[in-house]
Amino acid sequence: MNTQVLLFLGKASLLTVAFVIMYRLLLRRETFHGLKRGALMLSLVLSYVLPLTVITVHRDIQKSPTAQTFSTNQPVSAPINQIQPFSPSVEATAVAPTVTETANAAIQAPAVKRDITQLLSVCLMAAYLAGLAVMLIIRIVSICRVASIVRNGRTVERGDGWKIVVTDRNVSPFSWIGTIVLSEKYYASIDTTVLKHEKAHIRHGHPLELMMVDFMSLFQWFNPAVWVLRRDLCLVHEQQADADVVKSLSDARPYQFMLLSQSQGGLAFNIVASFNGNGVESRIDMMNRKRSGRRQLLRFFYLPVTLTANVAYDKVSAEPESAVQPDSIKGVNIFTTPMGEVPFPFGGAPTRTDGKEYLYFLDGKRVDKATIEKLSYSDIKSQTLVRDKAAVDLYGPEAENGVIVYVTNSASNGDSETKQSVLSDNDKTTHEYVDLGLSVKWATCNVGASKPEDNGNLYAWGETEVKEQYTMRTSKWGSPFSLKKYNINSEQGTVDNKTTLDLEDDVAHVTWGGNWRMPTREEMDELHDNCTWEWTAINGVNGYRVTSKKQGYTDRSIFLPAAGYKANGRYQYGSNGNYWSRSLMTDPYGDGSVICGTAACIRFNNNQANIGWEDRMAGLSVRPVCP
Repeated sequence: MNTQVLLFLGKASLLTVAFVIMYRLLLRRETFHGLKRGALMLSLVLSYVLPLTVITVHRDIQKSPTAQTFSTNQPVSAPINQIQPFSPSVEATAVAPTVTETANAAIQAPAVKRDITQLLSVCLMAAYLAGLAVMLIIRIVSICRVASIVRNGRTVERGDGWKIVVTDRNVSPFSWIGTIVLSEKYYASIDTTVLKHEKAHIRHGHPLELMMVDFMSLFQWFNPAVWVLRRDLCLVHEQQADADVVKSLSDARPYQFMLLSQSQGGLAFNIVASFNGNGVESRIDMMNRKRSGRRQLLRFFYLPVTLTANVAYDKVSAEPESAVQPDSIKGVNIFTTPMGEVPFPFGGAPTRTDGKEYLYFLDGKRVDKATIEKLSYSDIKSQTLVRDKAAVDLYGPEAENGVIVYVTNSASNGDSETKQSVLSDNDKTTHEYVDLGLSVKWATCNVGASKPEDNGNLYAWGETEVKEQYTMRTSKWGSPFSLKKYNINSEQGTVDNKTTLDLEDDVAHVTWGGNWRMPTREEMDELHDNCTWEWTAINGVNGYRVTSKKQGYTDRSIFLPAAGYKANGRYQYGSNGNYWSRSLMTDPYGDGSVICGTAACIRFNNNQANIGWEDRMAGLSVRPVCP
């Protein structure tokens, strides 16, 4: 019994970890607050339900060509000396043990192992129950303390489903089961937005939801993921309440500034919805974030997909399937291999078994089938088969039949005859650039990279050092409402009227020296408007090949890898690219408001590339330019 309970808890814990990872990867930055709450609650419920259920599907499963079926009544054709412990030609000279001695020896070893296993399971169960009892006591004590404060406080106001209780205890404002609790000192100078925030908690049922999560999470008290899930749920509660408050305000910035400047220091309870909750930076970021589009709702489908984890198949066909052809490999969208481990024979251009045509790319350029047929085996370094939706996403509708990408041994990541180099006066190394016929030359690599397809380092805007964390607190130049440099708005910090990075804060110049620097917003616009942008892959690295459209320069290009970004603990790469300019984006929303906490950058994914903006504290890539 103990073993079964521990096994169930282990499965539930692993599922919780998986759900938390999927939520943080797919949903954390979206604005669907109500759906995100439901996803988190459902994740916790499913972590307990799925280990208890099995979904049986009746279907035939094909065997692999090497699979064999043996019947228990079939004769065994193997030599006898491969089955028995002694060859019949060897004469046994030792005295055979009695049946009783043999049986006792066979029983004793498993019995010892079973006793050790049982003892270990009992100890683990005892430790688990002790921890559960301690956590339950802590929760009960917290509830009693909160109930005592509410009971002994005086009610000063009532409304539809809520009331305000004032206490002489020094507590931070919080809401709990239809009650908003404030200290006497805080109530005397209460801000109306705080009351709106706490009323929103009650209206959405956040306190009750938090109590339910507390109860369910007790059974996984040992699992860090369940406390991460609880913290994420609390953050969604705060973001949803903030969204309700912001809807009633003409300008959200004073409210955001109040959040940043709050330092109540009063007693707080982790079982209630507190105004001074965690994640102030994330809350402000969410308030400024553009509303998520409907297409992002597809991200929630990871929840029903998890139900397939418990699917069991109960029939197996007796007939083996035929040899697997390259284009019939099920579930494979992208398959890259070096020559010598090819997914299909090489002797001319591979073709589909149904007669349809692949698209062929050779060293980043589209070629016809005849060009591929002329290649020799020794010329090919690697080949990549891209299929299904991945092919269409990367190469467009023409790729619906699949794409085969070849990289030759002599391939370069740009046209070598168009590359030139300059010597850095800092690290005494040569950095190459490509003249695209624009006002500046663009480097072939990111800062911190040695090859065009290398991601390189990520830097906050105006900073020259790589950091572990990219948040408002670690920002060298302050938060959006207390900027120390590069600011033209007195409401946001020290004004110096600088909108372009000084060279001393330009990581491209500080790192490479010479005439190297980060591009301006105008130079990024020029690159965007005067080049063709083709989503492709070099040596397995996704990114854009940016090719000049200028007459006389159309054979020249650079490659920008999808190196992603870092911000508030989130690190994303492989599908997105973000590259800093040296220019502030003082009007990011295009409504005339002056905001100096953002800077211009190139932003792209596999569908589009454009000029946008990011918060200055975020870690982005840097591609240098020179005159």
